[in-house]
Amino acid sequence: MNSDEAQTKPTLETILERINELKRDVGETRTDIREVRTDIREVRTDIGDVRTDVGDVRTDVGEIKTDVAGLRNEFQLFRGEMEIRIDRIEGMTNKTRSEMLELRADFREWKAQLNGLIEG
Repeated sequence: MNSDEAQTKPTLETILERINELKRDVGETRTDIREVRTDIREVRTDIGDVRTDVGDVRTDVGEIKTDVAGLRNEFQLFRGEMEIRIDRIEGMTNKTRSEMLELRADFREWKAQLNGLIEG
């Protein structure tokens, strides 16, 4: 073996080892890229699920708003009816009070007349 072959052989072995290392590194990189792509697909799926859930929540909130508006309207109607009934009760109370005052006055008048007949 001459001196050129001795220097060349280890250099070729080193190059082949480096090529093999590079091949392993590329293989690992491809595996890593596949894993990242899989993770990205999962994230996209999760984002799609979240968007669907947000859409559902928006729909539910819209329905709740509609229900609250309906309840508000019903409450306003009920409130109006209650005010009318309270006004009627107040009117009946005032009328009854007036009648009671008249009865008291009549009773005092009859009492005075009765006392006048008894004394007289």
